[in-house]
Amino acid sequence: MKLKNIIMEDKKDKEVFEFKEIKDKTISDISRFFTKNDINSCIITKNKKPYYILTATDIIDALVAHYDNMNIATYIEKNPKKVIAISEEETVFEAYRLMRSYRIHHLIIVDKQGNYKAVIDFNDFASYLTEIALKDEMTGLYNKRFFEFIIDRYKNEDIEIGLIFIDLDNFKKINDIYGHMFGDRVLKKVASIIRHVIRDIDYAFRFGGDEFVVMVFTSNEVLAKIANRIKNTVKNTVMDNVRLECSIGYAHFPTDSDDLEEVLKLADERMYKEKKANKR
Repeated sequence: MKLKNIIMEDKKDKEVFEFKEIKDKTISDISRFFTKNDINSCIITKNKKPYYILTATDIIDALVAHYDNMNIATYIEKNPKKVIAISEEETVFEAYRLMRSYRIHHLIIVDKQGNYKAVIDFNDFASYLTEIALKDEMTGLYNKRFFEFIIDRYKNEDIEIGLIFIDLDNFKKINDIYGHMFGDRVLKKVASIIRHVIRDIDYAFRFGGDEFVVMVFTSNEVLAKIANRIKNTVKNTVMDNVRLECSIGYAHFPTDSDDLEEVLKLADERMYKEKKANKR
């Protein structure tokens, strides 16, 4: 996954300065600024290009050395530092490798022109890499690995859970006739439909290929309504004169079984039963 495709929390304007704006500020000024705004780094640019990164550690070391009244221009001259930057076109993993290699905690991200774009903190990678590991890159839905974790998490809980299996009909034919790029658009569209039907507390997964699974925390009656809403919305969707179709199967815990693994199996079987009927 490329860095530009990750929704990064870009540093606010107050944490990015052009050199000419900050060069006469003192170390004490910057220290007060860091404390007031609860930040641990400050990016200094020249003509929008990364020039220097000033960290909380730099400020502490400067204060210990009694550089309180030294201006930033002089401090940078006395403490030259190689600014490590990476293109937004690079991958998250390359950024991680670079930070490990240089043993740095902050990495500047630049655009194609080399202009400052964002800064990423090493600690952020825990959440970024977890996101990548648990989500399907194409659709943004959770993946099968996370589904298995969630099933294990809830199998002993005493709450109502509905599972919906969704499989697109004639998807191979769509790919063969219209190409894989169009097929990818279809998958993204179906994922979007599912997201809009379910609530934030529910889960949607892409198992791979054209198969999706939804987990909702609701009654059996509401489960049926959600499943039908997804199915009808998909069937009413037309893309480039191609009407989408899908087969759906669902089951409810504990209505259909008090074993969540069995509920999973039932939903899967019911989906394939409907798919078989649709081919007739």
